[in-house]
Amino acid sequence: MEPIPLSVKTCRGGLGQESERRRKAAELRAMRAAMARKRQRHEAEWRQSVRSKVACRETDKDLSQSQCVCEQLDTQQVTTSLTGACVCVCVCVRACVNCVAVY
Repeated sequence: MEPIPLSVKTCRGGLGQESERRRKAAELRAMRAAMARKRQRHEAEWRQSVRSKVACRETDKDLSQSQCVCEQLDTQQVTTSLTGACVCVCVCVRACVNCVAVY
């Protein structure tokens, strides 16, 4: 059998103080890590919330613009059917579908 090694303390701490200090440091590290994970999760949730709000606004804007274009096309169709002449100006295609004229 080997003899038990002696551990000479250089500080004035009593028995168990060093282990208590290590335990508290480990608890503090664990708590900080948990807080960091929680903060990252909240940031990710906030980013996702902002993204969904922006996407919703863009969808609403697209819907509004589409409704406006549909109303304009309906108005042009009524005007064309009443007058018999084409009065539309096509911005996207730059050509009228009804009279096949290129602007």
